[in-house]
Amino acid sequence: MPRAKALFLMISMSWSCGGAPPAAREPAPVAEPQPPVEHIPAEPTDEIDRADLLVVLDAGVGRFLQGVETEPVLEEGRFVGFRLVSLYPQDERMARIDLRPGDVVLRVNAMPIERPEQLLRVWDGLRVASDLFIEYQRGGERRELRFRIVD
Repeated sequence: MPRAKALFLMISMSWSCGGAPPAAREPAPVAEPQPPVEHIPAEPTDEIDRADLLVVLDAGVGRFLQGVETEPVLEEGRFVGFRLVSLYPQDERMARIDLRPGDVVLRVNAMPIERPEQLLRVWDGLRVASDLFIEYQRGGERRELRFRIVD
């Protein structure tokens, strides 16, 4: 189970790079920088073992882009997040995580994920983070996942 959670973590992170290579599209307009929103849900939904997490982080983002497909979501020409199109459809472990095709990932650890450098900041921060916090929308409703990272 911890390995599946670590895999989920990396898949979530890969969305910020746009997932699998998209079909030819017009580049999305870049939104104005927004300060991080400081909001942490009351209770974590699960735990991730730091040793498992470090193995995944050391493998790099590229390894996880192969099984994830996303598309940018814009509202009034501004970036909102990445819509999940496909999440490792052949991996039954992913079905146990509350993320589905159509969900829009908004922020990870209260940080925007629009540009690759933002992903790298989140990715590197996970090496010492105590939590993984994912903000997303499903059907217009804002949702949150929080995983405690344990040593």
